[in-house]
Amino acid sequence: MLHYDIQQSEHEIELQEAELYGSHPVRNPFPGLRPFGIDDCHLFFGREGQVDEILVKLAENKFVTVMGFSGCGKSSLLYCGLIPILYGGFVTESGPNWNILVTRPGNSPIENLAEAFLIHQKGYKDFSEEDKKIHRTIISSLLRSGPDGLIEVANRSKHSQKDNLLILVDQFEELFRFRDNESHPNGHNESAEYVNLFLETIRQNTNIYVAVTMRSDFIGACAVFPGFTELINKSNYLVPQMTRDQKRMAIEGPVAVAGGKISPRLVKRLLNDISDDQDQLPVLQHALMRSWEYWVQNREEGEPLDVRHYNAVGRISQALSMHADEAYEELSAREKEIAEILFKLLTEKGENNQGIRRSVKFGMVAEMAGATAEELLQVLEGFRKPGRSFIMPGTSVILTADSVLEITHESLMRIWVRLKNWVEEEHESAQMYKRLSEAAAMYQVGKTGLWRPPDLQLALNWQKKQKPTRLWAERYNPTFERAVIFLDTSRITYEAEQKNQQMLQKRLLKRARAVAAILGVLTVIAILFFVYALTRQIEAQRQYARAEQEKETAQLARDEAKKSEEQAIIQKQIAQEKEKEARDLYNQMQEAYAEAERQKNIAQRNFLFAELQRNI
Repeated sequence: MLHYDIQQSEHEIELQEAELYGSHPVRNPFPGLRPFGIDDCHLFFGREGQVDEILVKLAENKFVTVMGFSGCGKSSLLYCGLIPILYGGFVTESGPNWNILVTRPGNSPIENLAEAFLIHQKGYKDFSEEDKKIHRTIISSLLRSGPDGLIEVANRSKHSQKDNLLILVDQFEELFRFRDNESHPNGHNESAEYVNLFLETIRQNTNIYVAVTMRSDFIGACAVFPGFTELINKSNYLVPQMTRDQKRMAIEGPVAVAGGKISPRLVKRLLNDISDDQDQLPVLQHALMRSWEYWVQNREEGEPLDVRHYNAVGRISQALSMHADEAYEELSAREKEIAEILFKLLTEKGENNQGIRRSVKFGMVAEMAGATAEELLQVLEGFRKPGRSFIMPGTSVILTADSVLEITHESLMRIWVRLKNWVEEEHESAQMYKRLSEAAAMYQVGKTGLWRPPDLQLALNWQKKQKPTRLWAERYNPTFERAVIFLDTSRITYEAEQKNQQMLQKRLLKRARAVAAILGVLTVIAILFFVYALTRQIEAQRQYARAEQEKETAQLARDEAKKSEEQAIIQKQIAQEKEKEARDLYNQMQEAYAEAERQKNIAQRNFLFAELQRNI
């Protein structure tokens, strides 16, 4: 029988939904983000006819690769399409009986394959933990023994030699991430050995069939495995885009099967809201799941699933983010810290900036978060309980330290805003650590120097904020101690340089202070001289002003004297003229007097003469 630990039985789901919806449950026909399981076959619509093409390729080549974008329905197509047909009695040369194993490469491809065979063994549920460990070791050793190890393990595990065995390798692209991180212990290349197991099995034409689901954007990476590309070229199936009518069937079919009703206008709204991107299908399923839940709890008598129920949960664009935030807000402060670490471990950012989900063991998450198993389990229950399918496995699986956790679908990273920010923060933190690790490796061989600001300060800020641990760092580069030593050495060296520089600055400062004191005294003296000179200058300016004033006064006096002198000269000239005139008059008077004297003398002579004459 098929073993798949991430699926829930119909009975378990009904019990959980009875608890969720009340004593008269109306089972939710939409799985949400998780893939359709075998128990959901009656709810799987819109892919009719495609399974036949896959079946033909598988029968002809004993191998088929189902490819497509993330979320296009690859896994659901095999779980609800191919496997039911095989169990329904699809006949091959070996007969109609089928055993089916489901495995994923994960973080340890061969160990996961061994685990799938272990679970498939008869009486597995009665095995003690010690028995399980022994059987797992034996199977793993056989698988690692050589290319035909898978055939040997399969033959030993068959319930009958006429049984057909289908190995369904889901999420095959995980192998490429494993290959990028594997360290090749003892020269073993586990990823190549894993692929060779399937190649050899197909080459020997056994009654073992292999079906692989893989994201189509990883098709080019298959060339690293010789012979694998050729096998894919012989038998591959690219999941086609669903038409509008097929999407309509995927919406209306499950509602009808569950005994519900949906309004035509809601169907039209859903078809208009969903884009042509393949990864919108899980988001559509989640929005329908949430709308159904709201409709069950809030419907009126005879009311079908309608637009108001769809709008209430946030529609396709926001339903997923709102639902995830609702689960997050139910946590306590400490549980929120654990949840952040949990989701950062379950996600990463790829080279094309797209979110990629990772699988991680329960025990490692608890160790990374510094939480007890009970604390981590409490957080997980909020994200995987009935009606929430953000993290797998579901609540039907009892978790142990070795249980592998993962988010249900990559679309959660694209739509949940909080997780998108966490993914970006984790990516930046990882990039800083990778840069630090590369610098430490180059420094060790003398190809670079120690870090200095701004790189050093950025790294120290990162270390203080993120508080990286060796366990966290091993996800990206195992040389954590070397990176930390490099960072500490850079910090200590820089701080020593800064201390020496500070001491030098102190000495220079002390010397500068002495010089400043001397210069201060000289400055005071200079100021005094300046004040004295300024005083003298002011006095000189005052004396100068006074001199200028006196000069102006003297100039005025000189001008006045000059005017007086000129006036005196004029007066002198006038006096000289007067004097001349007086002298001329005097001379005239002298001459007149002389003339008068002469006339007097003449008169006297005449008188005397007359007297004489008379006397005579």
